[in-house]
Amino acid sequence: MLVYVEYFSRRPGIELADFHKTVAAAQAEWGSGYSEDQLVLHAARTWRLGPEPEHFTVWYSPHARFDRIDEWDRVFRTPDGAAHASFFARVARIDVAGCYEPLLEPVPGRGRIYYVEFFRSRQTASEVRNLFERRQREHKNFTLNLLIERIGRLAPDPGGLAVWTIPDFASLAEIAQELDEADGTIELVSAGTYAPIGSEIL
Repeated sequence: MLVYVEYFSRRPGIELADFHKTVAAAQAEWGSGYSEDQLVLHAARTWRLGPEPEHFTVWYSPHARFDRIDEWDRVFRTPDGAAHASFFARVARIDVAGCYEPLLEPVPGRGRIYYVEFFRSRQTASEVRNLFERRQREHKNFTLNLLIERIGRLAPDPGGLAVWTIPDFASLAEIAQELDEADGTIELVSAGTYAPIGSEIL
């Protein structure tokens, strides 16, 4: 299993509507043409809460590992693959990407507001999983869409990423300080609020 996350930004001079339309079309085209890769969610920072780059897309390849990158490499060296890459690259720059291990089965995002935690852990994968499963039971009106940790150093710091669907911004009061009160084995390095690309508030 491989989770591949692309962190990207809008190129200078590109109109927002053009950016939204092109990114949506590029991701839909890839998702429909390559069923091996599941689009878990694409998100844009909203209300300026969160780190840069402001956008990220999560792809899940449940039946592959690093061999999936070999397949992508072959695709992008074909004329059709190069055209797809150029179509996206006209409006967006992928600043960095990461390879992650899913600690729980990813749940496709269908929400309006996401709360994203960027964390560093000194626990085992099973301990991290147990902690987040407990938190999920405690927040019954939230959905834990994603819990992943980077493979080796093949993703940017801090290495751990959790994405929650929350019902509204007011509900941040339930969760925003929760990891600060943990025992120190999980360090919340950064956090932010996100929305599906196209519905964010800049």
